[in-house]
Amino acid sequence: MVFELDPCRVHAPTGELLARGFVREHGAHSLLVEAEHFSGGWLAEGDDAVVEVLSDHRGTCTYDAVVAFSAAGRIELRDLRLREVVQQRTAVRVPVAVPIHVTQRLEGTELVPLDEPLDIHVLDVSAHGMRIRCARQIEAGTRLAVRFTQSRAPLDLVVEVLRAQELRGEFAHGCRIVGASERVTDELFRFVLDEQRRQLAQRSEQRA
Repeated sequence: MVFELDPCRVHAPTGELLARGFVREHGAHSLLVEAEHFSGGWLAEGDDAVVEVLSDHRGTCTYDAVVAFSAAGRIELRDLRLREVVQQRTAVRVPVAVPIHVTQRLEGTELVPLDEPLDIHVLDVSAHGMRIRCARQIEAGTRLAVRFTQSRAPLDLVVEVLRAQELRGEFAHGCRIVGASERVTDELFRFVLDEQRRQLAQRSEQRA
């Protein structure tokens, strides 16, 4: 499983890095990559390719794929076949639906009020990052003070916006958590595992 905004790299079968970017859309066996950087090489329809998706949910996933099209900074890949998964403890991510009212941002080392408060929805979370949705686009580099109350103990976090993408009339933002202590990181990781178990149990009950 991958998510929109997951970073990814597209390689030629020889291993040459052709493009770096992020997942814009995904299906069961396809990916649309928003390519932010090209090496100068190019891909044509029908070419074989290898794509690495740095998924916070599963780790680094490597797929063999076929190019469906490549134009205007976008590469669509089809016929994805999973080759390898390299999982990392802190890379596990879980989907959530958590509304948060944000009133402050970090400027330097000081918390200052936002010009206009933000109502965000957390879409997924890991020990090191989260994806949030908001009605308006937030500038990359903005650091928001977020109080996350879904964990066993409420956590005061600072999240830095890395990128934004239109998502069903709003904007999804990929964020990393900055300045978190080891205790906070461990608490987030514990929440992710607990929430994964809860969701799996709920799905099993629904199938029964």
